[in-house]
Amino acid sequence: MSVIARNEYGAVGVNKSVIEKMIIEDVLAMPDSFLLCNKKGKPIKDKPTPWLDPDHYDAIDVTDKRGDVSVKLYVITKTGTNISELSDCIFESVENVFELLRLEKPKTIKVKVKGIMGDSLEKRSIEVVRNNA
Repeated sequence: MSVIARNEYGAVGVNKSVIEKMIIEDVLAMPDSFLLCNKKGKPIKDKPTPWLDPDHYDAIDVTDKRGDVSVKLYVITKTGTNISELSDCIFESVENVFELLRLEKPKTIKVKVKGIMGDSLEKRSIEVVRNNA
């Protein structure tokens, strides 16, 4: 699948995996007030490596249905983190990737908080959504 944008200069096709990689790289560069996790809430290892770990792709889901792009990102926050502020930072990061590629902003961006990490992992199911018209 690819996201296609048409303008006066022609058509631009961007593969879904390219968008996912750019978003993951931007999110990993953010302050470590959260960890990426898979859809079931299992944390993805937090060891720095010189390349992007394929497990990180389990933390993001980019879909394109009839021109409406939606992005879901699965995270575990650390204790004391403001989920609203964290979500806003992630939303801005995702929108900047689409702006860099000169694509329309995704129709919906969802940050799904699957847990809170303190001394132990407490399971949660919190969803923060940004809708772009």
